[in-house]
Amino acid sequence: MKFKCIKGMATLESVVVMQDDNVKLISIDEGEVVVEGVDGWCKGIELTFTPKEFVEHFRSLHNIYDVNK
Repeated sequence: MKFKCIKGMATLESVVVMQDDNVKLISIDEGEVVVEGVDGWCKGIELTFTPKEFVEHFRSLHNIYDVNK
């Protein structure tokens, strides 16, 4: 599943992700969401977010549902 960054994120030392970067989901474990950047600033980088950070900074690219299926 792929996600698009809707709100960039940085630490005091570096940029983590920028708005419009795309990531793919690698795993979800207790308190950790692991993704890999597929394009943009974070391309090729594995990143770990808390669930709260993840929902604040990303949206699903699979948000169009056909209710007739």
